[in-house]
Amino acid sequence: MKMTRTGVVAILVLAVLAYRPVASVNAAAAKDDSNKSATGFEFNKKDPIYITADWMEVDQKKSTITYKGRVVTIQNEMTMRSETLTAYYEAEMKQMKQIVAEGKVNATQGNRVATGDKAVFDDKAKTVTLTGSPVMRQGNSQVSGAKVVYYVEQDKAIAESDGKVQVRAIIFPDELKAGEKVDAKKE
Repeated sequence: MKMTRTGVVAILVLAVLAYRPVASVNAAAAKDDSNKSATGFEFNKKDPIYITADWMEVDQKKSTITYKGRVVTIQNEMTMRSETLTAYYEAEMKQMKQIVAEGKVNATQGNRVATGDKAVFDDKAKTVTLTGSPVMRQGNSQVSGAKVVYYVEQDKAIAESDGKVQVRAIIFPDELKAGEKVDAKKE
């Protein structure tokens, strides 16, 4: 069965940037006990995704959808900007395999900002990998390295060195304490 372009775009809308900070979960979802994390990312297939770009191509032979030129992707309170965005999907069109944002990647949600040259959202591994001078900030605190990998289901992040670029962190303890008080009030 061949999928129409509209069908391909609809599939992309269900999967692109399906990872987002849990802080943006709406009130109804926040009451759901299945939300494990209060600080990490969560797979989100409910909220619509809005994408703008200068150019788009659907290549059914390669099972890809590519957006180029001033790409802006918005889902709920999460906004990501990049020069290109490529979604790789299974030929059967049942799910997205991987989403790659490249070129001046900047993802923001509230006081959280992640920047780098490349971000890879891997649905199977449930990871988000940021490379190319990656920096993750929350408020004034930040972490950087050669590569930062976030494990969605484990709510765990690892910053790595490559021998040339060391892992660096700037932490403001007062901001961490303020965040703990806010999280405690939510429970």
